[in-house]
Amino acid sequence: MALPANFKRFLFEKSLVPPRKWRPAATFLVAVIAGLGFFLLDFSNASSYLSDDPQACVNCHIMQPQYITWTHSSHREVAHCNDCHVPHNNVANKYFFKAKDGLYHASVFTMRGEPEVIQARPPSIEVIQNNCIRCHQDQVTDAKMEAFLADHTANRTDRTCWECHRDVPHGRVRSLSSVGAQIEPIREYSAEDLSVIPKWLQESMQSQKTNPK
Repeated sequence: MALPANFKRFLFEKSLVPPRKWRPAATFLVAVIAGLGFFLLDFSNASSYLSDDPQACVNCHIMQPQYITWTHSSHREVAHCNDCHVPHNNVANKYFFKAKDGLYHASVFTMRGEPEVIQARPPSIEVIQNNCIRCHQDQVTDAKMEAFLADHTANRTDRTCWECHRDVPHGRVRSLSSVGAQIEPIREYSAEDLSVIPKWLQESMQSQKTNPK
């Protein structure tokens, strides 16, 4: 399809079109860059980060301790990663924060600069604290708490929630060297028929169902 004349004129006026002898090389270079871009998007499973699936957070293996400890916490049944770690005041801010935080994490992971123990940065701390209060509004504002918990108002306004609730939801131990292997298959990198239940155990269970004693 031919380009509009005005658009062509704009490209030439702004020197956005290379001289004729350089056009094959420029076209090849643009194609290579575009191809590498699409390859990286596919290789990194970038589309998964648009979802709220917690397993998207373990596309990078360094987040495995956080994922494992969450799967063994009470929050697993009521909240996923995005419930706590991204803003919920509006959709635009949610995805802007995800993109900004994700690019930072990707750059650190690519440069192999991740710390042994991952800690939240100040912008993330603010978001997490706001989400704690958002989900636990009734408990935070419950007047009855003042009757049996000393300085509850000061505790919830002058510090973060997890300074007291230390084990929620990731426990106290979160380093790469101190958390065991994840037994739950990561769907993105596992065969569709992969199961954590061994085949011999599945056959035994099926046998018991069909031929109960």
